[in-house]
Amino acid sequence: MVNEIFLKLLGVLEKIRDFIVNWGLKTLVAIIVLIIIHNVIKIGEISSRYTGEYKNLTPVYEKENKFMNYYTVGEGEKTIVILPEFGSQSPIIQYKALVNGLKDKYKVVVIEYFGYGFSMSMKNHERTNDNIVDEVKKVLEYREIYGPYVFIAADTSNIYAMRFQEKYPELVQGIISIDGVYPAEVNDEFLLSNIRNRVSNININSIFELTGFERIVSYVSPKVFYIDKMKKMTDVYTKEDISIYRNRIGSSYLSRTMVREANKLEENMYNMKDYKWKENIPVLEIVSSEKKDIYENYKNSNKSNINLIDLANEVITNNTIQRIEAIDGNQQMLQLSNTGWLLQAVRNFLSDF
Repeated sequence: MVNEIFLKLLGVLEKIRDFIVNWGLKTLVAIIVLIIIHNVIKIGEISSRYTGEYKNLTPVYEKENKFMNYYTVGEGEKTIVILPEFGSQSPIIQYKALVNGLKDKYKVVVIEYFGYGFSMSMKNHERTNDNIVDEVKKVLEYREIYGPYVFIAADTSNIYAMRFQEKYPELVQGIISIDGVYPAEVNDEFLLSNIRNRVSNININSIFELTGFERIVSYVSPKVFYIDKMKKMTDVYTKEDISIYRNRIGSSYLSRTMVREANKLEENMYNMKDYKWKENIPVLEIVSSEKKDIYENYKNSNKSNINLIDLANEVITNNTIQRIEAIDGNQQMLQLSNTGWLLQAVRNFLSDF
């Protein structure tokens, strides 16, 4: 009896071994082939020969031959500078609906940080607040786009807009934050743990980028990158726009420069944790309903001592020219999940000063 059981067990083990040998090796080979194909394509994408209107490389560190990309359109008495949310593979494409809605009355500039869009990678200069702020300033000055500026800053760019205003107050006319990250979140133990988890997830996901899975996802499940919404906005996005966007997803999804920026997030937040808006600066803090509800649940469940509206209120110093506005939509890419309401809120704010 024991011998029979042993023989059956041995047979099962042999089948498992055969499966691993036959399919495990095949799977491993398939993954290696995907990695090779993805990175061969990626080399071509990074050194893209695209020469259309969206690509305007600007020398920031000339001796190092390092260039950042920007895009500008429109004319007007105010100059709007859009600073993208963290990890935006193509800010110029992702914010096009917002740009198109403002270009009739304002000069609008979209900045692509190092590691984003068509901009080059950056290793030698750390992704600190000051370095990023000075790089943005260099691009604008080199292209003779002079201030003062109204910044539209999304996500972690809210921190950079704060630092820009603090360092160069004469160059900032106003600030609009879209689901901004607030530096004071580091003062709350639970919110700080969320920040650290976010950074950890970014580091882990960046490893999977080697397989090119994001390229496949952009076709198999286009809603992940909001491509489904772009396709419906035929008055804004062309087939070429979506093609460029997919190209940038393939080459700029969690780039190493983005990962370096993420790893500096906690330090960058800590350095600005006591910042408050200056009393003379008009500010509009836009928060999505989704993010607002998430933070509200944190506070109601006693996980956190502060919610999103509390954080937004904490930095306000002048209620007559600084306000908060909640808009229905997702906390990621609010500019695509509710373009109409976002655009209306921005236009109303800009017309007030």
